Amino acid sequence: MKKAVSLLLCLCMLLPAFAGCSESKENTDETTPAPTTTTPSGSAEGGEEETEDSRFYANIPEGTDYGGATFTVLTYPNTSDIWGDVDWSAEEVTGEVLNDAVYNRMQYVNDLLNVNVTPAYMTGSGDTTTLTNSVNAGDGAYQIGTLAMQNSFTMAQNGVIHELNAFSKNGTLDLAAPWWDPNILGDLSIMGMNFALTGDIGTMYKKSIGVIMFNKVILRDYQLDNPYDVMREGGWTIDKMVEMGTQVSKDLDGDGSMTQEDRFGLICFCDMIALAMIGCDVDFCTKNADDIPENTFMSERAVSVVEKLSTLMYDPLITYSWSRAGVGEQPAFTMYQSDKALFYYGELHAVATMRDMESDFGIMPMPKFEEAQNGYHHCVNPNVCATIVIPKDNTQYEMTGYVTDALGAASKNLLTPAYYDVNLKGKVSRDEESTQSLDIIISSIKYDIGYLAGLGISSMLYSMADSYNTDLASQYQRQTKVVTKTLDKLVSKFEGLAN
Repeated sequence: MKKAVSLLLCLCMLLPAFAGCSESKENTDETTPAPTTTTPSGSAEGGEEETEDSRFYANIPEGTDYGGATFTVLTYPNTSDIWGDVDWSAEEVTGEVLNDAVYNRMQYVNDLLNVNVTPAYMTGSGDTTTLTNSVNAGDGAYQIGTLAMQNSFTMAQNGVIHELNAFSKNGTLDLAAPWWDPNILGDLSIMGMNFALTGDIGTMYKKSIGVIMFNKVILRDYQLDNPYDVMREGGWTIDKMVEMGTQVSKDLDGDGSMTQEDRFGLICFCDMIALAMIGCDVDFCTKNADDIPENTFMSERAVSVVEKLSTLMYDPLITYSWSRAGVGEQPAFTMYQSDKALFYYGELHAVATMRDMESDFGIMPMPKFEEAQNGYHHCVNPNVCATIVIPKDNTQYEMTGYVTDALGAASKNLLTPAYYDVNLKGKVSRDEESTQSLDIIISSIKYDIGYLAGLGISSMLYSMADSYNTDLASQYQRQTKVVTKTLDKLVSKFEGLAN
């Protein structure tokens, strides 16, 4: 009974999609024009009501029917920890906004194409064995899968996953559709080849984006500038964080040293240095005219950015680094929830944890190097960012393309608004400025091959951050051979794939 009720709810929510799709196809040779709205327009628990014109539809011929075929998605484990799956494992409507969006999305696609979208679970976010064994056996067990970003490079080189442009040409997958993130296709292509996707179809990659949170109570008590206003005016910089953090840092217990018992401008982890460098428009790798990545990390700008970051991250009177202190993330969460810092650097998954805190907080982009910098930049965590891939033994080109695009379009209508709702309700004001901030963060991801492919630069930076080392030139000189060798091997492997 509960399943029937939830399916009825799903069909009622998406009834305009059926009508709009049929009408559009009648008038445009069985194609559906994409509406112009590209930002979330509502959710299951409030917000503006979605209209037919603001919905998105996959370009699928009317009457397409796959006779109840199973469409299996290999995904992260179905567990309750931070990196347990939340994008595919909904079994029924529960009243929880993200769960219900996932469930209704899959029920809509099941009904639209007469398929059975079914999740299967890996042993962990770093699991590559499950998919590799399946492809080597040629059992066709999975139609699409999720892989951690860094693992997608390895699996591509090992011939386990499809090159997506070739797959698209052989079938129906629309890589130009608005539910795919165009940044990943442009940034991570090598010699015109792409192997991984992100976009509205999932929220797991968004959870891994590095951001800055700010405590609204401390902000008000010290009558500091509104960070959202600073952001809109382009002035959200490292210098601004130092200025504001300095004003609130205080030895609360008067013991003459800054510890967990005191208040800081910032709480962070060592990986902030790498993501902050990307935020400051440092390119670990850039691509040449042949779409081949080249190592461009070491530059005057990189040196200047590290020196600037040291004024924030290396000052123990302003910043508490829980990696340098050798404590876990939970004590850092507890500090922030107890109003022990104005700013908190973390990934977007931390927002759900912070909703338990009494004080209100906001979400900000990573800071710029200087006001003149062209926009804000962000990056995902290569070890857990979930990308969509297609197993090499999947030759169901038409069905896979249509089902995957239908899931993407339905996700843009349902899942993305629900994700915004989860991240902006409660302790984060659901107002225009917080929505605008999240829009900026998610739309400005730089998928830097030099950081995401595991060349060895990031581990060097983390060590520098924990030891307060600013001598980037000498540290990088020790790492150059490893970085060069790893990148050369990657390019050579891709040349083999291209040939």
